Amino acid sequence: MPYLIVEYDFNPPATDQELARMSASLSPCLEVRNVKRIRSVISEDRRRGFCEFEAADTETLREAYRSARVSFHSVWAATHF
Repeated sequence: MPYLIVEYDFNPPATDQELARMSASLSPCLEVRNVKRIRSVISEDRRRGFCEFEAADTETLREAYRSARVSFHSVWAATHF
């Protein structure tokens, strides 16, 4: 299954409550589309972040985010090296 990255920009910086809300909204939308979250990372200033996923393709992941009404900067396919 393809390895995908979702990038975020937060302005103002993300709070724990905002991140929890995003995760709670997104989880069922990912599950329905058989998307597996691998890990999430946020910068120390809480203004940038990214999540790693395994999903069928980038559009499936974008659909999940749109359905959950969670905004993102970009979604792109990646390769481990």
